Amino acid sequence: MTVLSSEMSGQTQTEPTDTPLIRYLKEELVLSEDLIELALRHCEQERGTLPMVLWRYGFVSIDQLNQIFDWMAQ
Repeated sequence: MTVLSSEMSGQTQTEPTDTPLIRYLKEELVLSEDLIELALRHCEQERGTLPMVLWRYGFVSIDQLNQIFDWMAQ
């Protein structure tokens, strides 16, 4: 199973790829498994959060990024 290291609240956290966020990205934003895996690899290298990496590399628009953050805040 692939994991990602992301900084959240100043701490590094390991996150499995089958999380509610990953399911949301696949089901609601219709992001492909390959695209998510690529973004996860960038998260590991850059120690960034998945939503920010998706936006930084143009995988999601700013509107979609805001949608992700709104969903995460619920």
